[in-house]
Amino acid sequence: MRAVENGETAPLRDRRRAQTEHEIGEAALALFEKQGVDGTTVDEIARTAGVSPRTFFRYFATKERAALTPHRDLENRAERMIATMRGDRPLLPQLEEVWVEVLRAFDNGRSEPGRQLLRLRRLMRAEPTLRTAALRLDEERLDILVGHLSRLLGHDDELPARVVVETAGAAVRAALDLWADAIEAGRPADLLDTYRRCRQVMREAMADQVPL
Repeated sequence: MRAVENGETAPLRDRRRAQTEHEIGEAALALFEKQGVDGTTVDEIARTAGVSPRTFFRYFATKERAALTPHRDLENRAERMIATMRGDRPLLPQLEEVWVEVLRAFDNGRSEPGRQLLRLRRLMRAEPTLRTAALRLDEERLDILVGHLSRLLGHDDELPARVVVETAGAAVRAALDLWADAIEAGRPADLLDTYRRCRQVMREAMADQVPL
């Protein structure tokens, strides 16, 4: 049986795994907020999540990775959109639409993924090891995306796909930083509007470049 968002059902084992992953990630995030990354052990995270340390390491290689657990529904939604991208159309606008869908799901910090994002970004300001782990994880995900888009284009040269991925990613990172800074400072900010402005500035900057 499979149960998915449209009413089909997902395997029970997959649902249980996703739930355990979420519980471990939430335990790690809450403990990091309370006592810092250095002051938290894997044993404490496992105990708080109600699992054994051995089970913890079946899911995560490090305690930092546990706190960076993505929201599974949102990640699946993005993967489905990426899977429908076409190599006979410009990749950048297609990838930007994926990012719009992801950022919309954050609902300006009101949804569960949005709240988790803000909590993580606050933590990363004070915890360099967590920020380093997040950057490393982002690089791994970007490499996977570059490989997928290169195959979509049908050639071995990864340069075109990497330029598209890095360009789209730069606008997203800038938007997230500006939006999170505004939220923490108590200023009104709309994440999607901030992202659109970052994309516009990026396009204007690229248009202003003088060819060598």
